[in-house]
Amino acid sequence: MAKHVPAARKEYTWESENPYYEKKKYPEPTVCEDCGAVYRDGRWQWPQEGENFGPDVNKALCPACRRKRDKYPGGFVYLSGSFFKEKREEIMNRINNTVEEITAQRPLHRILWIKETEDGVEIATTTERFARHIGEAVYSAFKGELDVNYNENEKLARVFWRRDLP
Repeated sequence: MAKHVPAARKEYTWESENPYYEKKKYPEPTVCEDCGAVYRDGRWQWPQEGENFGPDVNKALCPACRRKRDKYPGGFVYLSGSFFKEKREEIMNRINNTVEEITAQRPLHRILWIKETEDGVEIATTTERFARHIGEAVYSAFKGELDVNYNENEKLARVFWRRDLP
């Protein structure tokens, strides 16, 4: 029978313990030099269609691009098991759809890398919440075992999903 280990959701206060949270506001608009996200209305968001900023616009790196540059993930998702090996393409397609859906609304939620491991795949994400969301999407679609672990000292989530064939 499928096993799901629930974990308490991590709650952050406004002034988060996230090492990439800056206790400042950027001038509006500020455009990320790497990805093009725009800091507006107090948060990072994707530019609206057809929106164009002149050469004098404020520029900075958004927290997601800084994490990518620093190779400093906020979460990991580990996928493994014989079911994963057999259904890898279908599972990765589900993950890609989840990533596209969430990243379209939340530009700071991104995949930093996907790496093959001895047992399956490791996916590094920019945030703890995004790692958890990916794990829950895989579990919802394919069942199996899901375990979510938070490390308060590292400010990191490790999400493990595994399913073996009967």
